[in-house]
Amino acid sequence: MSYKINLGAWGSVFAVPSTLVDSHLKIATESQLKVLLYILRNSDADNSVDSISKAVCVHPEEVKNAVNFWIERGLVASTSNSLTFTQDNNSEDRAIEFVKVDDEPVKKPRQLSRPQKPDHRFVAKRLDESKELSQFMDEVQLALANPISDADTATLIMLHDTDGLPCDVLMLLINYCVSIGKGNMRAIERMGTQWGAEGIYTLQLAEEKIIRLSQSENAWSRVSKLFGLKNIGSPTKTQLNFADTWCNEWKFSDDMLIEAYERCVNTKGEYNIKYINAILSKWNSSSIYNLDDLKKADASNSKSKKIKGKSEVEHKASYNIDDFDNNSLFAE
Repeated sequence: MSYKINLGAWGSVFAVPSTLVDSHLKIATESQLKVLLYILRNSDADNSVDSISKAVCVHPEEVKNAVNFWIERGLVASTSNSLTFTQDNNSEDRAIEFVKVDDEPVKKPRQLSRPQKPDHRFVAKRLDESKELSQFMDEVQLALANPISDADTATLIMLHDTDGLPCDVLMLLINYCVSIGKGNMRAIERMGTQWGAEGIYTLQLAEEKIIRLSQSENAWSRVSKLFGLKNIGSPTKTQLNFADTWCNEWKFSDDMLIEAYERCVNTKGEYNIKYINAILSKWNSSSIYNLDDLKKADASNSKSKKIKGKSEVEHKASYNIDDFDNNSLFAE
C-alpha cells in the first residue's frame, strides 16, 4: 500500500504579485481583477482582447481599459505581436508581458495630458455594477450643492479607475476644493490627476497632503497681506513655495518679512519676489531672525566698508544681493 497527499485543486497554482493585494486590491474593479487573474493564469499564451473577453465575460472595451489600468501600475507591460486591440475595424498589435515590480507600486505617468474619458454607456455600467461608486456620486452632489452632469460623472470615474484614487480619498479632495472656493470639476480633475501621479491613494496620505497645502495657502495669505498685495488672483506655485519656506521652514516674523520687502523696493524700485527670497535666504544662512540681530549685523558691515563720500551706509548687506537676483530655490 502506498500513500500520497491529496492536493485536489491545489495541484495546479500560479503566482500573484504581492503588490496586487498590498497596493491595488482596494481600488481595482471586479473586471480589472478578472482580466489580470486570467492573464496571470495564461501568461505563456497569446492573449487577445477577444479571447480574454470570452473567457471572463467582460466586454472587449472593458478588457482594454483593464489592461491599460495594469500597464499604468507597472504589473503589465506592452510589447508587440501577441495581444491584438481591435477598434473600428482597424487593428493595432500589442502584446502583454509581465514585469518585475518592487514592493512599492510603480506609477507610470499618463501617456496623454487629457486622456479620453469613459463614454456614457461605460459610466452607466460602472455605476450599475458598483454600489460604492453610485453612493459616492450622491455624496459628491451634496458636497457641491449641485447636481453633477454626465461629463462630471465620467471625470470622477476616470479619477477613480485611471488615476487610482479611492472614493474616500476623492471625497476628501472634493471637500478640500470646496473649502478653498474651487469646487468646480476642472479644479477637482486637475488636483486629482496630480494626487494620482504622486501616489496619494490612502486617507492618511490625503490628509497629510491637505495639511501641507493649507500651510502653504495660509503662509501666502500672510505674506501677501504684509506686502500689501491686492487683487492678485490665485497664487502661483512659486509664490506658495516661497511663502511656505519663509513662514513654515525658516519661520521669519512679520517684522523681518516687511523689512525684506522694504529693502527690495528701496533697492529695485519695485516688488520682486525672487529678490526678497535672496535677502531672506541670506539672513537665514546667517541665523538672523529678528530686527535687533539685523541692526547689529548692519552696523558691523557698515564699519567694515570703506565707501568714498559716505559716512554712513544704511541697510547695506555684506553680500552682493544682485548675485541672487535671477536665482531661485524654486522654478517658475
